[in-house]
Amino acid sequence: MMSASQTRTEDRHALISRILLLVFTTSIILLNSRTLGASGQGEIAWIQLGILVVTGLSGFLAGGTVVFLQKEMSVWNTLVPGHIWLACSALIGTGIGTALSFLPTSYFAIIAATGWMQGAIIFHSQVLLAEQKIKSHNALQVLQAGALLMILGVLFSTTAVPDVADFLNALAASLFIALVASVVLVLRQVPRPAEADRVAPLPVAQRLWAFGRSAQTGAVLQMLTNRANLSLLAQAPAGVAASGIYSIAFYGLEAMWLIPRALAPLVYTRTAAETGRNERLAHTRKQLQRALIGTAASLAAALFIPENIYSWVFGFDGIRPVLVGLSPAAIAGAFSSIIAHHLSGIGQHRWNAWTSAAGLISLLGLAAVLIAESGVVGAAYAASGAAIIQAVGLLIGWSKCESTPIRNLFF
Repeated sequence: MMSASQTRTEDRHALISRILLLVFTTSIILLNSRTLGASGQGEIAWIQLGILVVTGLSGFLAGGTVVFLQKEMSVWNTLVPGHIWLACSALIGTGIGTALSFLPTSYFAIIAATGWMQGAIIFHSQVLLAEQKIKSHNALQVLQAGALLMILGVLFSTTAVPDVADFLNALAASLFIALVASVVLVLRQVPRPAEADRVAPLPVAQRLWAFGRSAQTGAVLQMLTNRANLSLLAQAPAGVAASGIYSIAFYGLEAMWLIPRALAPLVYTRTAAETGRNERLAHTRKQLQRALIGTAASLAAALFIPENIYSWVFGFDGIRPVLVGLSPAAIAGAFSSIIAHHLSGIGQHRWNAWTSAAGLISLLGLAAVLIAESGVVGAAYAASGAAIIQAVGLLIGWSKCESTPIRNLFF
């Protein structure tokens, strides 16, 4: 068990890392939107959706499931099967996405390559997290975003007519830097097992699949619920410009999730390690309260800003109405993040998958009607409806799995 001082130190480090990540990400978005406009930002958001599809697929064997598997064996055993699956995921995910016209076909190669690098960084981060190297896990995220910001700034300032290709070059370079750093950290901080404790790749892959299929199914469905609107809008009559406006508002939504996303991995790791039920529930309750308060404060601040300020900052109109439409999703998403990680920590991944599926189905149904009626604002309403449905499902799942009344989560 960690001491109270260690817990506070890790909480503080996670929060600082998230703040730095938010600053870097916001700066990147500002550079893109001011330099490339709504259409350029929309095209980038669509490409990044492809990267998320690849990393989502790679997570079935090379993702967060390694944290849970560390109870059974050395996580070093997961490296070979994980990397084999990463390469397969890059080709399969990009291939299926482009074949279904969900992803832009012309960017097949860059989506596959950057998706593979991003997936490998995430995999290495989870291996470090399984070894309780939380600071290294956080540092990798900050490193990649910081490198992207610096390289992008140089390219945009030295190119006569910057375009989307400059962003893609900067993204590939920053991912390569973070990938090299992640390899170094794994080699230095993850102990190699004794010969007697080594396990062949196939049995490890089978165990990873046994743990990962439910957990990652929920994660992929959640990602699609959050991001499918980017593809739907890009292919709607308004085109990639509408996708660009939505992406800016959604980044704002993710900024409101700064605290929940900083706390969620800690909920996961400590719930998985904690054998005492009362202690487990008390920790999650405390982190949930902090997550909801932090998100509500951020949402209030975002809604206080008038539209003309958003237009001046990003260079185009229409952002604030989308933020208003996403307001219920902000609170529901913060709640879901904490509860989903609690359920993952006790091995109840299926609830995350079921509720994410319900959210995605709801989103697609609502978006089909609301985007046609209200465009990008309709997409925001559809996202909020889906988020509420998912949050209610997770609340019910938490109550059933922990055999405790719903009120005990809040009081």
